[in-house]
Amino acid sequence: MTNTKENGAVATKTEKLPAMNFDSLEKFAGTGLDTITTDDIATPRLKVLAQMSPEVEDIEGAKAGMICNSVSKKVYSGQDGIKVVVCGYDKVWLEWTDRGKGSSAPVNIFSPKEKPANAVRGDDGKFRLENGNYLEECANFYVLLLNGGVAPEPAIISMKATQLKAARSWAYSLKNEFIQNPKTKKLFLAPSWYRIYNLSTIKQSNDKGTWYGWVVNKDDFLDNEGTFDMAANFNESVRGGKITPKYDDEAESSNSSEDTPF
Repeated sequence: MTNTKENGAVATKTEKLPAMNFDSLEKFAGTGLDTITTDDIATPRLKVLAQMSPEVEDIEGAKAGMICNSVSKKVYSGQDGIKVVVCGYDKVWLEWTDRGKGSSAPVNIFSPKEKPANAVRGDDGKFRLENGNYLEECANFYVLLLNGGVAPEPAIISMKATQLKAARSWAYSLKNEFIQNPKTKKLFLAPSWYRIYNLSTIKQSNDKGTWYGWVVNKDDFLDNEGTFDMAANFNESVRGGKITPKYDDEAESSNSSEDTPF
């Protein structure tokens, strides 16, 4: 629970705001944080917990199907879901060695245009290279997590394997959100953060097993100017290459193609 005080600051119930004038605080906004850059801050990854995810054992109350913030370790109900606005998107192809071989980080990260043309789908369903490594398609959504009363939090949602269907549907929805100017009657494509989306999870299955995946639904339009501006700034950081996902074994463990059935 959070409380928003009259002076605009946000504090938990156990915190007390300093007895200072808000104008004085605003005068020194950001002071002391000048040298902290995006390289010093881990952008949280929002992921769906699987049965074998380490968070299920390490975080109190965590269960498969819940949504987890990789930095704060906060978990959210998969049934109720979370609300986000999308501030950027990209798709990459990750080159991995098979689990247990080499580094826990990807060997290479390719843009769609850079994807090796010699990749061939193997008997295991993976796109294999001549060196034996495999490629994995990954869609990244850069979002602001709207916590309801708490300042929006930048995060990354990566979808791959069985979740690519949801990613493509989400991307299609984003590319088809048009606004009509009431004065000129002209239609134009809305910025991606114009619409709020509710993300929940659902149990899915095929002949190879069961797992939890994302469900993406449209929500209300964003009507908070402060959040709108924050989303625009996050978009600028993403487009400027200041925000880059970190792919490693820990971050991918619950969603890797070896844990999630195709």
